Amino acid sequence: MSPHHAPRTPSIIHHAQLEPADRILIHTDGVTEARSATGEQFGEACLVDTVVRSTAAGEAAPEALRRLVRAILDHHHGRLRDDATILLAEWHPPSHPGRVDPYLEAREVTPEAKFM
Repeated sequence: MSPHHAPRTPSIIHHAQLEPADRILIHTDGVTEARSATGEQFGEACLVDTVVRSTAAGEAAPEALRRLVRAILDHHHGRLRDDATILLAEWHPPSHPGRVDPYLEAREVTPEAKFM
């Protein structure tokens, strides 16, 4: 059955209270299911271990993500056979409660600005 005809399952919504510098990692199954030449999957345990080690070493989120991508590619000898998407976000609240962060303000996007 194609994905367009698959039965719909209810969405699961999770809530969490984030603290400053908390990180959220979202990935597709192409990340954890990446296989080595011997058929071994990268797996969730390796994914978590890589991220935890980077975080414990005090690495910034972009560097932790770079190391994770490198570990996945090394596991798969530099070339993935499936699509893989990773998003690592780190939350930093506004420095003054009640004040809107200028980067989060709504802004009008002109057609010219979309491609800058």
